[in-house]
Amino acid sequence: MLTIGIDIDDTITNTFNMMKINFFKTKNKDLIDNMEKIIRGYIVNDATIEFFKGLKHSFVDEIKVKKGAKEAINKLKQEGNKIIIITARADNYFGDAHKLCYDYLVKQGILFDKIIVNSKNKLETCINEKIDIIIDDSVDEVNKALELGINAILVTSPLNVNRKCSAKRFNNWSLIYKYIEQKYGNLKN
Repeated sequence: MLTIGIDIDDTITNTFNMMKINFFKTKNKDLIDNMEKIIRGYIVNDATIEFFKGLKHSFVDEIKVKKGAKEAINKLKQEGNKIIIITARADNYFGDAHKLCYDYLVKQGILFDKIIVNSKNKLETCINEKIDIIIDDSVDEVNKALELGINAILVTSPLNVNRKCSAKRFNNWSLIYKYIEQKYGNLKN
C-alpha cells in the first residue's frame, strides 16, 4: 500500500483558467501582475482575501476535474492505497476550506481518505503523513520533495508548462496511473 498525497488546484482540477478570467475581471493591476504568487499563496493581503472570498462559489460550481483524474485516483484508492488530499486552500480565503474541498470532491465522486487544508508547507505535511508519492503542479514543491527523498510527480499546468523540473512530468492522469503501477508493481491488495 502506498500513501499518495495529491494537490487539488491544477492537479486534480483545471483551476487556473477559471481564476485567470476572474483576475482580469477585477481590473486590479496588482492582482493581475501577481497572479501566480497569489495563487500559490505567497501573497496574502486584504485584496487577495477579498478576491478569493468572491470566488468561493466558483470553486464549487465552475471548476472542472481534469480528464481521467477521478478514474485514476479512484482506481488507486480501490486498490488499497491511501489517498490524502493536500492543498494550500485556506480558511482565510474560503471560510471553512475543509468543508469546501470535502463537499467538492464528494460531489465529483473522487475517493480519498483524508483532506489537509491550509497546507502552506506541503513538505512538512508529506513527512508527517508519511507520503510515498506527492502529485502536484508546483515545480518548487515537487523539486523539494525529491530532495527529501519523496517520489514526486509533476502535473503540467499553465503555471509550469515552461519550467524545468527534475520529477516525472505528466499532463494526463491515465499516464500518471500507469507510471505508478509500473514503478511500484501491481497495486492490487
